[in-house]
Amino acid sequence: MQDAQGDARVGQHRRSIFSASLEQTLRASDEILELLPIATCVCDSGGSIVQYNQRAVELWGRAPDPGQTHDQFTAQCKFISGEGEELPRSKLAEVLQTGRSIRNEEVTVRRIDGSEIVVLLNIDPLIDGQGRMVGAINCFQDVTERRRMMDALDRNQHELREQEERWSATYEHAAIGIVELDAEGRFIRVNEAICSIVGGTREELLNWRLQGRTHPDDRDVDEDLYRRQVAGDIGFYSIEKRFIRRDGRVIWMGIRSSTVRDATGHFLHGVRVVQDITERKEAEDRQKLLIDELNHRVKNTLATVQSLATQTARCSSSPEQFCNAFEGRLIALSQAHDQLTRRHWKSADLRDIVEGATSPHIARSPESQDRIVIDGEPITVTPRVALTLALGLHELTTNAAKYGALSEAAGRIEVNWRIVDQLPAAPILRIEWRERGGPQVAVPARQGFGTRFIEGSVASELRGKARLDYAADGLMCTMDIPLDSVMPDADGSLAL
Repeated sequence: MQDAQGDARVGQHRRSIFSASLEQTLRASDEILELLPIATCVCDSGGSIVQYNQRAVELWGRAPDPGQTHDQFTAQCKFISGEGEELPRSKLAEVLQTGRSIRNEEVTVRRIDGSEIVVLLNIDPLIDGQGRMVGAINCFQDVTERRRMMDALDRNQHELREQEERWSATYEHAAIGIVELDAEGRFIRVNEAICSIVGGTREELLNWRLQGRTHPDDRDVDEDLYRRQVAGDIGFYSIEKRFIRRDGRVIWMGIRSSTVRDATGHFLHGVRVVQDITERKEAEDRQKLLIDELNHRVKNTLATVQSLATQTARCSSSPEQFCNAFEGRLIALSQAHDQLTRRHWKSADLRDIVEGATSPHIARSPESQDRIVIDGEPITVTPRVALTLALGLHELTTNAAKYGALSEAAGRIEVNWRIVDQLPAAPILRIEWRERGGPQVAVPARQGFGTRFIEGSVASELRGKARLDYAADGLMCTMDIPLDSVMPDADGSLAL
């Protein structure tokens, strides 16, 4: 009976610690959300809002309560489709139900204070490694002003003929490109802005045809739509396409095409309003990359934390022992994440990793500064190498503080690394950990978590080899990591 109660307490502690680690992981990923250029929120599979950035709060006008679902948060709002119909539910709820993404859909939101805004939605389901939907990510932006401009343009299309004189006065000074075309797609009038966008002179453009410099992959759609517009099958259309500038650079254009007809409906000419949207398209690509990276990184971090929790539990004889060991490993993982975040998760400096793993175990006093001696050339490593080494060095430092060199006042540790050539084999990065001045060392009766982690992770994660030598005068650990495809970076250091 007592053993069952003890097991229950251990299980409760494990769940509590794992929950805390999940919260730490989500807080770490908040930094990535704040980098996104538009409002973003993440919901779990039940619709509860678990993450959001400051841009979302500014657009909402308030922050959701903890644990609140998206439907509860927006219960007093009304959603109206582009056709003016009131929607029975939010689009996010639709994605959670159907599992299908929503792309570039505009919805009018009537907020609690009675104000209305037009929101452009991009909502994707979040899928885990087993193919299950675990939530959704909603990226949205306020396009009210743009919609007002577009609506105003629609309302004014029939007034173009009466406003010809005023239009001519402002034609050349418009901030957007304007092109007039005949029925065959030949340019018959252009303004200065379109000349700047495409990189040609007015005389050159007046000899162009509609599809002359359109990217081949986008040519057929625009050509077909314009043909239908000339024939009167459609009144206007909008399209985004790639365009090859005169200097050879490929840009993105946002085009809104309409027609001018006489009183009998006969086609006179086409009018195309053109904007250079290259920066926006590049921002969208960066946004997608960040979202994909966020999704990938959260899942990888959760898998790492889960593995640490499981392995720590197997080696713990009490809840207190589990809590202390697991907390130390989480802190080591968090410190490595901090160092990677400072470099935008592209690389980390090996010296920073070593110092981050060892410094918490050294008293902050002048006489203790030489207890850990670190020596090695400047080397940057990939995120995977950084995380693996941070956790391995944490295990070595913790063991040294409990049983090794750092457990006695005279003890010291030397950590060094260097590149070792192994002709004809590929070179390796060799990291050596040596303890001196501590108690006499003996080979342990059984392998602990730290030994298994160091040997196993270096082999499986880094395709390397780790050796632990229990010499009587001090433990020595040697890690050999292959240097595949090493390239010098801008400052001349090596990247692994």
